Amino acid sequence: MNWMRKHTAIVIWVIVAAFGVGVVWWSVGAYIGGQSGPAQSASAPSPSQAIALVTKGGTPLSYNYWIMPTDFNNYMQNVNSNYKNTYGQDPDQLFVEPQLELNTINTLVDQQIINYFAKNDNITVSKADVDNQVNSIVNQYKSNPQALNYINQQYGSLQNFENFIRPQVKESLISQKVMSLVVNVTQSDVQSYYETNKATIENTYDQVRIAHISLSSQATANKVYNLIKSGKLSFSQAAKDYSLDTTTSATGGEVGWLTMAQLGSLSSQVFSATPGSIIGPIQTSYSWEIINVEAKKLYNNFDAVVQATSVYNTLVNDVKQQKFNQWLANYKKQNDFSYQLEGQVLPYFKEFYSIPSTDTAKLDQFIQNMKSYIYPSGQATVNTSVDPRLLALFEMALESYKTNLNQQYSAVLSYHSNVGSFPATYIGVPVSVLQQKLAEVQNSMNSATGTNFTNLFNEQTNLQSAINFNQALETLKKQGYTTDAQINAQYNKYNTLISQINDEMKQVLTAIYQLVPYSTVAVSKLYSLDPSNQQVALSYFQDQYNLLKPIISNPQTYQTYASQINSMLSYVVSGLQSLSYTGESTSIKQGALVTLISMAQDMNSPQQELTYLKQLKTVNPNYQGIDQVIAQVQNVITASSTKTSATSTFSPSSLSTNATPIIPTNQASQFKP
Repeated sequence: MNWMRKHTAIVIWVIVAAFGVGVVWWSVGAYIGGQSGPAQSASAPSPSQAIALVTKGGTPLSYNYWIMPTDFNNYMQNVNSNYKNTYGQDPDQLFVEPQLELNTINTLVDQQIINYFAKNDNITVSKADVDNQVNSIVNQYKSNPQALNYINQQYGSLQNFENFIRPQVKESLISQKVMSLVVNVTQSDVQSYYETNKATIENTYDQVRIAHISLSSQATANKVYNLIKSGKLSFSQAAKDYSLDTTTSATGGEVGWLTMAQLGSLSSQVFSATPGSIIGPIQTSYSWEIINVEAKKLYNNFDAVVQATSVYNTLVNDVKQQKFNQWLANYKKQNDFSYQLEGQVLPYFKEFYSIPSTDTAKLDQFIQNMKSYIYPSGQATVNTSVDPRLLALFEMALESYKTNLNQQYSAVLSYHSNVGSFPATYIGVPVSVLQQKLAEVQNSMNSATGTNFTNLFNEQTNLQSAINFNQALETLKKQGYTTDAQINAQYNKYNTLISQINDEMKQVLTAIYQLVPYSTVAVSKLYSLDPSNQQVALSYFQDQYNLLKPIISNPQTYQTYASQINSMLSYVVSGLQSLSYTGESTSIKQGALVTLISMAQDMNSPQQELTYLKQLKTVNPNYQGIDQVIAQVQNVITASSTKTSATSTFSPSSLSTNATPIIPTNQASQFKP
């Protein structure tokens, strides 16, 4: 049921948050993450050995509260692992990893400040409490063979794992005691939280149990729907006979309980249906759906939440964490807690992320300061001896500044993009009048057809443009721009600034690409600025292929997600095919074809593979081993004509592997030049 698949696009801060931004409710997964807590050393370490020094009133606390490399690295290991599980790739070392590191340091520093409070208030936990919690965690893994195997691989033995998590368990229990001391949650607090966040709570916790039938066309969907409604087929049997969703068809289309968020655009129709009803056919982006609405659980009033113990307890914990976070922020402010970062890179990231997103002046000053060593002595070229992570930070700062400019000049841009695009009679008409007329036109469109619909659609476009123009004009007048000449001068100023920023971004990204060509973020950014650079374009499409590879190389996974990724897959294939024909050099053409061959192998398409192999031979007749591989693939195709299915059996290793692979072997192709 493709439109109900759970997506995992999580922003960076959420990944770190999953391991305890509040620093109290540590999940079982966090225990694997690594130890944090007061550093222990036979002798006091020097500040230079620390990652960060927790300070109070500007003075560093004792080294027991410093963030040491072991604590930091253990935590980051798990953060990176979860990032890879989420996105299917390691975090970019230049653009993403420093953000994860800084967020991790913030989390660990907060935990140390909690430890400081606990020590000063004589809050401790007994060895028995720690033992009980450790045993509880370990017992969970003992009953899960897969988790137990993972622990043995990572730690060598279950005993090693117990020893590893014990300090963090103790710290977590202390944190919970601190929370219990400083936070009190009443039912009134929970009700207030519920009323404030009602829409979000309903979207998260309201559930409906459904079964579905997924079909390829409206005609087929209507046919199946009528068979069900006439009683000729039960819903369950119809799902078994007709549904394209092989993951649910065998069980009569049963999907189970879903939330509004999981249903997405279908949530309104499904949740408004009466349990026991069958709705549809409904067109989605991927199919036509017939849905059996079996039951619902709704939390549209607070009494329903109170009666649902698990939901209520979750909200209690949410409120508790919210109040605790506020207590911690106040405690840090009242006692002037902060931290000093050691090293040459992360302090700049910390400064950048401390700048309010709307403070253009402060952001501009930060950029000017960075320019002093990225362009030393005012030189025109980038100083490539600078740490590439700082070059990446400079590019991100430029991009933020560009975003601020777009917001600052939004009225000018709207004026310029809409001027002259609608009848002049609409100029100066009050926006409220235009909006009313737009609503009337849109209402008429619901029943219009043919030429009448086309005319109404054009009128809708004109009215929307007029609304945007008049709103922009009103804003500009308030800003003191009353003539076309003044507005055009601002527009030209904007274009000059954006052009300068784009040039600087392109220059810095080019330097990064030369220094660290495997930075996928740098490649993507550079390609968006300069798609004509064929070497960058090749790297970009190879990176996109690497993201698709885990899906397209597994037939079952590909079948599940085909409708979501096919447009991207076609885009990548089209880009590589273009490079294979128009490449400015043999290496560009060859690199594109090698990637296309790998994609054909992944998708078990020997005929397409043969086409690319022959093209590769044309591009480079001396490509070692090419004739042998072509013959092998031709044999596979010949054999397939007499079999129901055939797979490509040749081994890419029969080609020469002495040359340097165009696609890094640890990232992409099994086919090597």
